[in-house]
Amino acid sequence: MSKTALGLLIRNLRKAKGLSLRKLAKQVDVSFVNIAHIENGRVVTSKKILKQLARALNYNLDKFLAIGNRVDDDIEKIIRKKPATVPEFLRTAKNLSDAEWQELTNIVKNMNKKK
Repeated sequence: MSKTALGLLIRNLRKAKGLSLRKLAKQVDVSFVNIAHIENGRVVTSKKILKQLARALNYNLDKFLAIGNRVDDDIEKIIRKKPATVPEFLRTAKNLSDAEWQELTNIVKNMNKKK
């Protein structure tokens, strides 16, 4: 998604929580002008700020980072650790339905429990 879509999501979540720009900015520890710039798509913000915004707005961190075209640090480490395997797996599984992804996730969780 574009930075505009991310900004609109942030604005909608902020307003749904009844937060002013200043209140959200205080929770995230940035200026309200910075929040306004993010909401209006004028800046691309850091992963750190996106994480703080997700927490302050009580929004799923992974979804939030994905909308901001980012992935969490632990995901980056997994990809770096297995640079051929992970992309190949994702490309192979890209057309799975949500139910199939859930089934696959459960299989992997069970594999990890056996270890």
